[in-house]
Amino acid sequence: MLDLTIRRATAADADGIADLIAAIEPDKLVSEISREERRDRFREYLGAGINAAFLAESGGRLVGELTLALGGPDPTRLGFSVHPDFRRRGVATKLLQHGIAWADANDIHKLTAEVMTHNAGALALLQELGFAEEGYLVNQFRRKSGGANDAVLLARMRL
Repeated sequence: MLDLTIRRATAADADGIADLIAAIEPDKLVSEISREERRDRFREYLGAGINAAFLAESGGRLVGELTLALGGPDPTRLGFSVHPDFRRRGVATKLLQHGIAWADANDIHKLTAEVMTHNAGALALLQELGFAEEGYLVNQFRRKSGGANDAVLLARMRL
């Protein structure tokens, strides 16, 4: 298993997070906003406490991120990404376990995730960690290049 450190992200990490997400293949991204817009959103939302995020680092390199869009009192949405060179090495599992524990400790009653239907790995991992399918979202993620991707809505209630 990979040697990982998980830590809380701050607004100062926005550039690194934007670079990490930019490394993901464009056809697998949820949105096609620019790297700069993504950086600015992370900086603003983390700085304002609208989002909480956690970073996975290995050997001083950012290899994964998990963001919680704090919805209180509504459910909190989560999203996560792992650098392509570090997939299938436990990064997403560690990030999700950390994020779930943080959400439980902070009395977040429900976590949700919207996952593109073709992302079998993320769907299986979330279900393994206690998320259950709640619905199917048609044309949920619109693409600038045309068309849209369907998604599965998964949720996990606080135990």
